[in-house]
Amino acid sequence: MLENGPLAVRAAITIDGQPAGFRLTLCRCGASGNKPLCDSSHASTGFVASGEAATVASEALAQRDGPLDIHPIPNGPLRVKGNLEVISGTGRTIARMTEAWFCRCGQSGNKPFCDGTHKKVGFRSEPQDP
Repeated sequence: MLENGPLAVRAAITIDGQPAGFRLTLCRCGASGNKPLCDSSHASTGFVASGEAATVASEALAQRDGPLDIHPIPNGPLRVKGNLEVISGTGRTIARMTEAWFCRCGQSGNKPFCDGTHKKVGFRSEPQDP
């Protein structure tokens, strides 16, 4: 999780079941024109989000690596499944889990996790037709 920037992912990644490589960055500002991937729009929109979220109590994972499947929910969060460690920008472990819902509207009060704010702010995951 990068300060004022995207979520950096390293694993055998699939997006909606399709292979997506082993490294990518996921938009968390809500402004990318290439959602769910980051296109660096956060730099020009003034997006502010700490890379040092509060630690969530969690047990060590039985296995620390393995594939991750990312499922972007239409007009909502990113559902990520697999053995997942959320690491801060300074390398601190924030949480360990096998499923997470990450904010991608940029407005959650619980970043990097979704708190449902996307519904209140009218977040759109796809560009609107003119």
